[in-house]
Amino acid sequence: MSEANGWFYKDPSKLKLHSLHIEVIADYGGGHTTDHAFSEVRNHFLRFDKKNFIRMITEHPVYAFSTVETGFWIAQEGLHSEHKDLIIFSNTAPRGDIEWWGENRQGFVCGILDNGIPVFAVNAGFNLSFIKNRLRGLWEVKVPNIGTQFRSRDYYPEVTMSIVNGDSSKIGKPINVKKIPDVPQFVVASVDGYGNLKTTIKRSHLYTNIANSPKLRVTINGRTHEVVNTLIKGVNGKTGDLCMVVGSSGGKKGSFIEFVRLQGRANEDFGIDGPRDDMGKIKIESMK
Repeated sequence: MSEANGWFYKDPSKLKLHSLHIEVIADYGGGHTTDHAFSEVRNHFLRFDKKNFIRMITEHPVYAFSTVETGFWIAQEGLHSEHKDLIIFSNTAPRGDIEWWGENRQGFVCGILDNGIPVFAVNAGFNLSFIKNRLRGLWEVKVPNIGTQFRSRDYYPEVTMSIVNGDSSKIGKPINVKKIPDVPQFVVASVDGYGNLKTTIKRSHLYTNIANSPKLRVTINGRTHEVVNTLIKGVNGKTGDLCMVVGSSGGKKGSFIEFVRLQGRANEDFGIDGPRDDMGKIKIESMK
């Protein structure tokens, strides 16, 4: 296990050939699609994998500039879908009114989760919010942030593989994780392939009158619809109903709630292409 400024990961001498899985979570495609940028990033990882540690590189596209969706999936992959040889690599940069440090100062960082999985990502927006309480450490990475528009290709794969290979000179100062923003409450976090809206809401976040109301009035993105509350035992939606359901993400200790249109697409009901950071909060009202 290598250490520098507190950084620790597997001892490179004990890494097996063709063992590592690099998960690239980024917004290169501008939506929930891949584009040529993922191929270029993958090729550069392979280029700098001098010791043939990489087994596979997978692509996970998120919505353009959406750090909330990026952070959501960094946590889901790293904390709830993890395996011992996973490395998460990400780069999504926020825009708009969300607070950030500036285009050339969104630092590339490396962190270690409490399950031992390393995360290499840009410290901006909500990218690290969903894992902030599960980080055993977070450090600056010594890498240029100017000189190219495509840092994910030109700088970040090389420095990531250097650190994995044991080069501690690339690891900088520790970062105070308390300065990372908390997970934004009551927002859309992701839109899946079925048009289901994954949120940052858990059952425990709901007021009792909301949790116990079979019918709800839900407003998202300025649009309001009647929703069936299937969180209540014995309440089930029918084909075509818009429903609030226990989702498939968030882990065994509390899944996040989703809004789904049975045999339809809930994202279209609310006019949502993807989970923008500035979309605003979800409003849920009882119809009792």
